Amino acid sequence: MEAIRVAIAGAGNVAAHLAAGIATADGYELVAVASRNPSNAENLGAATTAACRYGDLASFAPDILIVSVADKAIDDVTAAIGPMPPNTVVALTSGTLAKERLAPVSARNGIFYPFQTFTKGYATDLGCVPFFIEGATEQEAEILASLARKLSRSVHFADAAHRQQLHIAGVFTSNFTNTIIGVVQTILDNAGFSRDVAVPLLNQTLAKAAEIGAYAAQTGPAVRGDIAVMKKQLEELPEEFRPTYRALSQLIMSQHNIPYEQNQL
Repeated sequence: MEAIRVAIAGAGNVAAHLAAGIATADGYELVAVASRNPSNAENLGAATTAACRYGDLASFAPDILIVSVADKAIDDVTAAIGPMPPNTVVALTSGTLAKERLAPVSARNGIFYPFQTFTKGYATDLGCVPFFIEGATEQEAEILASLARKLSRSVHFADAAHRQQLHIAGVFTSNFTNTIIGVVQTILDNAGFSRDVAVPLLNQTLAKAAEIGAYAAQTGPAVRGDIAVMKKQLEELPEEFRPTYRALSQLIMSQHNIPYEQNQL
């Protein structure tokens, strides 16, 4: 049986991981990786994969084109790609954009959204990554889902409204958490401690939240309503971190129905 031909538009973090996965997926062939500058795409695919410009993608006549670029660049990229062959299914990896943004490229469009944070050079097991699929019709959705199942054991369907909520949840899960961990590392650095001392606490926090739920797992001065401790810690914090500490402490108290006055912190 002839392999299904796949191309990728984009050479960023998500594209890099998808290219690596698709290049070794049984029954699929990664035929091209495109970027404004082909040199940016050269190292993303297999050795036999062509690196090209966006405008060259149609000449490869892929069965599937995955568009993996920053949301703010999508209109420029679709204009550069231009219309694809009528049989090509074109999908966005975005968690926020509508599949209709691909209309200038193909009416056979959809969403191929991996719910994970990706960084070039940091290995990620795609088999554990949830993929969320949407298609212009059931046919496009199933074509994209079939590819996702070759990469992952967790494949789901989600419309635009649900995907928006999923993306918001992802921002809290990854981006905000990463920022808080950065604050932790700064505090430890300033106090002369190794950053490693926080790792067991972080792992235990995540494990408990996953097992018994975050609200049930909550501990600390805010959930106890210990205003004196929180005020003392606010005094000791660098000024730049005080608004975050104050806002999160107030949120915890609100979630657990702990009475407090706004001016107490």
